[in-house]
Amino acid sequence: MKRHTHVLASAVCTAALALTAVACSASDDTLSGGTATGSTPKDDGPAVDGGTLRIGLDRPFTKLDPADSGLTSMPMMILANALYDPLMANADNGAVQPHLAKSFTPNADATAWTLELPEGVTFSDGRPLDAQAVVDHVTRLAKPEAKCGCAVDAATIGAMTVNSPTSVGFALKAPNAAFPNLFTRSLGYISEAPAGPDTPAVGSGPYTVESVQPGVSATLVRNPAYRGPKGHADKLVYKVLPDTDSRYQSLRSGDADLVWTETPAQYKQAAGDGLRAATGPGSTSTVLFNTKAAPFDDPKVRKALQYAVDRAAVERVVHLDRGRVADGPIGSTSPYRGTADTGYPAHDAARAKALLAEAGHADLAFDYLVDSRPEGQQRATVLQQMFAEAGVRMTIKPLDQAGLGTAMYQRQFQVMDFVTSMFGDTDTALTGLFLPNSPYNFTGWNNPKAAQAITTGHGTVDPAERARAYQEAAREIVADAPMLFLTENPVGFLASAKLGGLPDVSKRTVVSVSPAVLWVKK
Repeated sequence: MKRHTHVLASAVCTAALALTAVACSASDDTLSGGTATGSTPKDDGPAVDGGTLRIGLDRPFTKLDPADSGLTSMPMMILANALYDPLMANADNGAVQPHLAKSFTPNADATAWTLELPEGVTFSDGRPLDAQAVVDHVTRLAKPEAKCGCAVDAATIGAMTVNSPTSVGFALKAPNAAFPNLFTRSLGYISEAPAGPDTPAVGSGPYTVESVQPGVSATLVRNPAYRGPKGHADKLVYKVLPDTDSRYQSLRSGDADLVWTETPAQYKQAAGDGLRAATGPGSTSTVLFNTKAAPFDDPKVRKALQYAVDRAAVERVVHLDRGRVADGPIGSTSPYRGTADTGYPAHDAARAKALLAEAGHADLAFDYLVDSRPEGQQRATVLQQMFAEAGVRMTIKPLDQAGLGTAMYQRQFQVMDFVTSMFGDTDTALTGLFLPNSPYNFTGWNNPKAAQAITTGHGTVDPAERARAYQEAAREIVADAPMLFLTENPVGFLASAKLGGLPDVSKRTVVSVSPAVLWVKK
């Protein structure tokens, strides 16, 4: 995790990894990158060591352990990356590169993969982070008692073999040409099992835990055994600040140096308040239909609502022209995106009305579940107005995050708002959201043609063949409309003017930053 950049080597590796096997040496700056938009290295001046960096988190964490999926959600990776070095890391334009790993290479049909580790890596307690540690970590997180969402991914592994102290073999149950993508978060944050229920899992990252209050705060100090350059700040203090406005005000008042936000109005306000922003296209706004229950088991009804939405107006009103219109499951920066039109229909309220009449639902009415955040409520209101133009009555039903999650996983909804970072990784999004047996197929949609295309693409190491298969699946998804695609949205960090080293993440579909590269100006 060196902070200097080997420009040519990094560029070549990124281009290669975007579509094929991960066989380059570890990236030097995958979690750092350049300097944030609106500044230059000269503006920041030389890096400053020492002091305390204060970071505002947008959600609570139950424990400091990669098994906690909350800790490894995108807004929380600024904390996870301090404690755990991921084997793989998300780079620009949807690419995945080695980070702690030296390489991750497949056999000819992607049914077996070999992970190579650097020599001499240790956990912060001095114990070796070797091949056996990787196997132990994956085994622990795969167990039901770990309650890790990553258990679904771990279940795709048939067997693991320690080939040598620095080499692990993975035999898969089915071909998976994107297998290394599973090691950017929980499975890749290699850790030792916690000593007790309230004890953090020990990692190999640049910082270690000094104190923690789960759900409230955590204080970290430098890891003296860290294998790479030390973090700039002596200490990191994280505070959970779930209220969007309060988190922003803590930055303005100087109580925080860095906060996460997904609120468009705050990005607009930040420049006037002398704050800095580092954002990437890491979020996609969509609408889920319950395709297992009437009336949304009828493709004509779903298609009608697809026609009823003016996506450009949604982007303009909700995201203030800072995002872009979405047109399917393959994002605008994905390496699998083709030049052909996905077939996503333009706004046509008259066509929407006609389709509803054909389907026998000219008086369609439904409940729309959405969380209570301002942008979610605003998006719901805009959609409500658009559907009304097509003669549809939509009732907005706000829920808290827990209630929304329960409704989604138990499929207790008609239509619901779904904003996700999953589309930043096309492989994960397609296999997770659209294969019939996936636990993340929240819509219950089952399309054999799409499933076959996804399975074909997922199993080939030929980049051109994978792209063709995924594009075929995308056309089926758009045509059958199990979900509506609305906008691709900027998400990321706001920082005080005195924060240095804020990276350029403008091409990152997964915004993942190490706090070790940041410093507080004196």
